[in-house]
Amino acid sequence: MSHLNPYSTWSNSNGSRAAPGAPVLHGVLPFAGPASASNLVSFYFTAFNPTILNSTVIGRNTHPYYKVTTDASLPGYSAVKNPDGKVIALVEWKDRPLVEVRNVFSKRRVSDWLALAPDGSHRVMKVNGQRYIWAPKQSTICLYPAGTLTPKLLGRICRGDDGTVSLELTSTAVTAGLLEACVVATVLLQCGHNID
Repeated sequence: MSHLNPYSTWSNSNGSRAAPGAPVLHGVLPFAGPASASNLVSFYFTAFNPTILNSTVIGRNTHPYYKVTTDASLPGYSAVKNPDGKVIALVEWKDRPLVEVRNVFSKRRVSDWLALAPDGSHRVMKVNGQRYIWAPKQSTICLYPAGTLTPKLLGRICRGDDGTVSLELTSTAVTAGLLEACVVATVLLQCGHNID
């Protein structure tokens, strides 16, 4: 059975913001209110060539944090590199793609790491023994801790009308070591490939 990535097609050619048939999560998770802008650290995926699979992730003052590359020097793979050019994550594109984030988790199926809920309403991400939920909300994909009665927003992936992609994380999420995993999750959720 083939599954499309429900998080990769927010905008379509007629300008609508939601993917056709994408599940709506309204009412499934309690909403603790928006994180204040001062509490969010923003990262922007720029210089798409031609997609997010070849892009640069910049932060405050346009400082480059990561580079995403998919090229002939490593056929069948996409790599996320730090500013020194060291590979910190690899995605192996197979029928069932594999992912590894160095010093966070070893190689595993993307569909196991970003497991789609049976009802398609959200994905569960596992990092450092903790579970987190990526759930669509309006024009964003929001990150929450799993298993809490009133989950607080930890971050969100935003896609602009012009196709730009940003990752916003709370300082709590960054200090908890979620940055690299969330950068990789953003690439996977926005690449347009089947990740299941």
